[in-house]
Amino acid sequence: MEIEIMEKCFIGTGGNLMPGDVIEVDDTKAEKLIARGLAKAKAKKAAPKKTNRAVKKLETPEDE
Repeated sequence: MEIEIMEKCFIGTGGNLMPGDVIEVDDTKAEKLIARGLAKAKAKKAAPKKTNRAVKKLETPEDE
């Protein structure tokens, strides 16, 4: 789970973490840090909407 650190803290696998750091940790560790108020879950960005670039009608010149 990706979390953002809110207060200076130490975790065994990542060492000292400063406010504003965004890190990837195990779900259990992330839940503990969030419950203690040391971190918050990083909001996931939605994937960009895929556009439909299909041609609706193809015009061809008339033969003379």
